[in-house]
Amino acid sequence: MSERHRTGQVTHSSAAVTAARTGITGLAHALVNASVVLTAAVICAGAAGADPSQQDQFLALLEQEQIPPIDDGEVPGVVARAHQICGEVNDGTPVDTLVNDEMNRGYSENPRLHLFPDRVRRTAVRFITASVDVYCPSHRGELPPYE
Repeated sequence: MSERHRTGQVTHSSAAVTAARTGITGLAHALVNASVVLTAAVICAGAAGADPSQQDQFLALLEQEQIPPIDDGEVPGVVARAHQICGEVNDGTPVDTLVNDEMNRGYSENPRLHLFPDRVRRTAVRFITASVDVYCPSHRGELPPYE
């Protein structure tokens, strides 16, 4: 019996730790991918008129929150989704409903994300917060707090 087992310390295989890290890292990417796929029809209308300085600010916030688009091809869809979120907030959709919608988008893209509901929620809140901060700041007071 190893020393760690005799002292009661729990050990984890490196494969399990790597799998957990991979799952967590993929969380933001799955949420962003789901938003891109589900907003493809909005890309032409919504992103075509986007202000480049706002877009840069938005992408910088996503980077700061560690949920950037994976590649440049996703940027139009992510920006379009941010505009769509603001449109929904402007129409009176409660932010909690938007958070649940974003979480469900992530779950439909990658069902394994159900293993990390707290992280999925935090990622959704961060994405919505970045969207509101840049594209509809008059609604900042409606945002839920996050860590």
